[in-house]
Amino acid sequence: MHLRHANDYDTLYGHLSVLRVQTDDKGICEANEFGCVLGISGSTGHSSGPHLHFELEPPGSDWSVNPYGWIGGTGNDPWEKWTRKDPDKYGFPHVSYDLWQHYPSITNGDVYPSGASLTAPPMAENEPGYVTVDDGDADYSETPGCWTEDNTAGWAGDHRHRDVPGSDCTATWNFPASQPAGYYNVFVYVVPNDHAATDAAQYTLRHTESPSQPGNKQSALARVNQLVYPDATHHPSSWVYIGTYYFNNQYGADYVRLEAQPLDPVGTTSIAADAVRFAPVVYRVYLPLTLKRWPPLPDIPVLNAIANPESDGDYPVSWQRADLADTYLLQEAPNAAFGGAVPRYSGAGTLWTATGKAVDTYYYRVKARNSWGDSGWSNVRQTTVRPPAGWQTIAGQDFEGAFPGEWITFDNNGATGGEYYWDDRTCRAYTGSYSGWGVGGGAQGAGLACGSNYPDDAYSWLYYGPFDLEDAIAGELAFKLWLYSDLDYDQVSYVASVDGTHFQGYSISGNTHGWGALGLDLADVPNLGNLLGEAQVWVALIFSSNDSVNYAEGGYVDDVVVRKCFRGPCPSGSQGLLAPGAEPVRVIPATLIRRR
Repeated sequence: MHLRHANDYDTLYGHLSVLRVQTDDKGICEANEFGCVLGISGSTGHSSGPHLHFELEPPGSDWSVNPYGWIGGTGNDPWEKWTRKDPDKYGFPHVSYDLWQHYPSITNGDVYPSGASLTAPPMAENEPGYVTVDDGDADYSETPGCWTEDNTAGWAGDHRHRDVPGSDCTATWNFPASQPAGYYNVFVYVVPNDHAATDAAQYTLRHTESPSQPGNKQSALARVNQLVYPDATHHPSSWVYIGTYYFNNQYGADYVRLEAQPLDPVGTTSIAADAVRFAPVVYRVYLPLTLKRWPPLPDIPVLNAIANPESDGDYPVSWQRADLADTYLLQEAPNAAFGGAVPRYSGAGTLWTATGKAVDTYYYRVKARNSWGDSGWSNVRQTTVRPPAGWQTIAGQDFEGAFPGEWITFDNNGATGGEYYWDDRTCRAYTGSYSGWGVGGGAQGAGLACGSNYPDDAYSWLYYGPFDLEDAIAGELAFKLWLYSDLDYDQVSYVASVDGTHFQGYSISGNTHGWGALGLDLADVPNLGNLLGEAQVWVALIFSSNDSVNYAEGGYVDDVVVRKCFRGPCPSGSQGLLAPGAEPVRVIPATLIRRR
C-alpha cells in the first residue's frame, strides 16, 4: 500500500493482510492520528513471517529512508545500500531526515532493517460472549441465485462462493439482536480451499457511531486477501481480524457485508462467503516490558468439574497443571468452609481417585507447591455420594442373633399383671429357628411354655429409633405376623412416632391362620400423615390384651425390617398380605398409644 501525504512524503506499507484504505483516499489520519487504522499487518507477498514492511520516501526522491532518522552514512552500510534505489544519483553521506517529533535516544545499532517480529497483543476470536453467524443462519442473508453452496469445507462444514468479476451479488451477516450492545472485534472466516482466491475481498461494516447515538450509523471498509489464509506457518487460523467496531442493533441496521466485487479485481477469480464472528472487546494493557514475580510462587491451579454421574463413592478428582508447580496438595472437607478438611493427595500428579466413599457431600480444593512456597487455593468443586437405588435397610430383626440388639423391649404397664415383653423364642418361626413372641420375655413371660395362653393386661413393646427420613422418597416398617387373639380386644399394633412418646398406626386382632406379611407405610401414617422428610422417627410393635378372654400364644413376629429409599425404583412393600382364614381378622387405625 502506497500513501501520498500533504507534505509530499510517501509512505509504503508492505505485506498487509487487511486494507482499510484505498487509492486516492485523502485526509485519512489528519482528524485522529491515534485512532487511524490503515490496515492490519500480515505475511502476504514475499514474506518469511508476519510483519510490517514500512518505507518512507522524502519529497522529490526515489529512495527510501529509515523513518527514525538517518544517523549518517559512509556508503558501506548495507541498510543504506538496500534502501537506495539509485545509488549513482545520490552520494554519501545522506542527509538525516528526522521525521519523528519525539523518539527515544537511539544508536544505529538499535535500528534493524530486518529481524524478529514484535509480539502483538492477541485479538482472540473466542473471547467469552462471542457469537458466530454462519452462512445459512437466520442472521445471514444473500443476494439469491448467484451463490454456489459447497458442503466439503468451511466453518460448520460448508460455505458459499462465486466468480468475480460477475453479477451484483452480496452476502450479509447481521449483528444478532440477542447480543448486547458494545464494542466487538470482528473476524471473518476464510475457507481453506481454492474458492477463496481473491487478494482483496471487500467487506463493508455497518455499525453504530457511539453508545450515546444508537441511531447514527457509519460504514467502514476492510479488504481481506482471502488467497493467503490460512497459512500453516504464520497464521494457521482461518479467522481473520478485520477491526473493532461499536454495534447496537436497536434499529436492526448493523451488519457485515461482503460486497459485490472485490477491490480492483484482476482477471476472473473466486470469492468465498462463510462465517463472521463478533467477539466482545476485552480491554487489556500490554506493558512494553517483562515483569518478574518474586518470589516465583506457582500459579493457582484450576480444579476440574468432578464427573460422578452415578453419584456413587468411586469418582476421579483432577486439576489442570499450574505454571512453576512441582507438586500439589488436594484437600477434602465435609463443608464449603473447609472446616475439618483433610489432605487426600500430595504429589506431582494431577489426579486422585476416590474409592468407597460413604453417603455424604464432599468438597475439594487444590494448591500448587514449589521450593519457594505455595500458591493460593484453587476453586472449590463438590460431589454428593448417594445411596444405591432401591430400598436401604435402616434396622432389621430376625431374632436369630443376639436379642434385642439395637432394638428396645419392655413391659409398658410395669408390674401390672406380671412382667411380659417380646423375646426371641423357638415356639414358632417364619424363617430360621427363632421368632419374637409378644409375651415370651420378662420375669413371668420367660417361664411360659410354648403353646401357653397369653396373660391378661399384657402391654409388650418392641421399639426402635430414632432414625432419619430427611432425604427419603419412601419408607416403611415391614414384618411377618402370626396372630391368634380375641377379636377386637387383644391385638398387635404396628405404629410410628415423631417424638418417641406418642405413636399412631394400625392394630390387628383375630386369627391369621398362619404367617402373613404386614407393613406400615411411613409416608401415610394414620393421624400423622407423611413422615418422609422428618429428621427423627421411631417405630414400635406392641402386643396388648385386656383382662378377659385369652387364647393360646397370642402374637409372633419375624423378619422385621425398617427401611427407606432415596431414589427409585422403590418397589412397594408387603402391607396387608395375610393368609386367608375362616375367622375374621380386623385391621383398624390404632388410637393414640403412649409410651410411658
